Formats: sequence, structure tokens, C-alpha cells
Amino acid sequence: MGILSDLDKKLTDNMYEHASELTDAVADLPPAVVETVDRLMPFIQPEARETVRSQVLGLIHEYRIEKPRDPAEQN
Repeated sequence: MGILSDLDKKLTDNMYEHASELTDAVADLPPAVVETVDRLMPFIQPEARETVRSQVLGLIHEYRIEKPRDPAEQN
């Protein structure tokens, strides 16, 4: 039983440390993207800010381009 208890503790500690990376849309977005979304929040009604923020970041996370092209190439 000692081995299983140790394993359970290690897994639990690991989940607490890294689980947000699996469930949080912000975890792997560049800080500039998160800052830009946060700067838009004053334009949103206060009671809806957290919902809108999480939805926008979730959409960016879901549909982002993995390797953005150079802006000079887009023209």
C-alpha cells in the first residue's frame, strides 16, 4: 500500500502543479495576446467581463494559427 500511496501523492501534486495547462486556454497563449484581450475589457459590461474574456481567449486558443506568418508575407 505504501507504493500506491506514494504514487497517488506524486500524481496529485503533479496535477495541482500542471493541470491548469490542460484546462486553461491562457496557459499556452503568448502574453501579448492575453494583455490585448485584457486591455479590451473596459469596453465590456463589468458583470460580463470574466465570461467574455474566457470566451475570447478560448476562441483564440481553438482557432489560432500555430506558426503565424510574417506580416510582410501577408501582402
